[in-house]
Amino acid sequence: MKHFLGVLALFLLVPYSFYAQKNKRLSLVRNDQSVSHGTLESFKLTFSDSTTRQVVVWLPSNYNPQTEYATIYMHDGQMLFDSTTTWNKKEWRVDETADSLITNGITRPFIVVGIYNDPPNRYAEFFPEQATKFMDSAYVSKITSSLWNGELRADFYLDWIKKALIPFIEENYPVSRKRPDRFLIGSSMGGLISLYALMSTPKTFGGSACLSLHTPMINFQLIGEDAMKSMVLPFNEYVKRTMPPARKVKLYIDRGTETLDANYEPYHQALYATLTQCGYKIGPAYQTLIWEKTAHDEVSWANRLAIPMKFLLIKDE
Repeated sequence: MKHFLGVLALFLLVPYSFYAQKNKRLSLVRNDQSVSHGTLESFKLTFSDSTTRQVVVWLPSNYNPQTEYATIYMHDGQMLFDSTTTWNKKEWRVDETADSLITNGITRPFIVVGIYNDPPNRYAEFFPEQATKFMDSAYVSKITSSLWNGELRADFYLDWIKKALIPFIEENYPVSRKRPDRFLIGSSMGGLISLYALMSTPKTFGGSACLSLHTPMINFQLIGEDAMKSMVLPFNEYVKRTMPPARKVKLYIDRGTETLDANYEPYHQALYATLTQCGYKIGPAYQTLIWEKTAHDEVSWANRLAIPMKFLLIKDE
């Protein structure tokens, strides 16, 4: 079992409309997750007029306030560090992997910001909202109530990250404020919102790693020919029109071959073809991988997390 380190931290309340730092109120909040490497701090941030969102900040074991750090923002924050607290008893092992990469000089120093998801609205928050403009309106209306609880929320979620979370992190931790030093990592729908963020907030992030990227875009039970025609191809049209130039961002995409990932091949191929049209070529800034005999779960993502982290933050020679 992991040792309990740094479970108390900051409780933040900031009005969403202004994000004024002068209005913040700080107090301690307890975090259920613990880590064996580094320190984990926890706070809550006003998300809407009636809700808050928990965020955890992981600091490496050799953390030095005099060092300037890059920042990785990760979705599904409650799944990242401690399997004893997760719904499926699995975790990403973020602290072990990140600390090893930094300590051994493989990557430049970075911190990790884990954003807790909102389970009832996760699909609505992670679905690429603006892509629906390229979809049939009747189809979108049909699935809005059944899949998105009546409302798409991705733009609000990313706007909150951009205007509330990032300013707080950059005012309270010794991190770079430059776009090339901010990154996103997510899996499945979390990978989809990480890709979407590069397109919808092009001046905010320097790259994304999308593990088991959920390119079908639809719930597993609904995957089929209808998904390709009604969602995937329109999304690819959105990508074609809005993806930033390949020279300006880093992009990592992968998939396994088992469980849900076994369905991904045609949808990933469609996306890769679109990215090729956008000028993306495999190299230091763009990478796609297939992990054989690998499933769609936190253990699988943990086993390969070092690869995308190294890709995004490899230390200059």
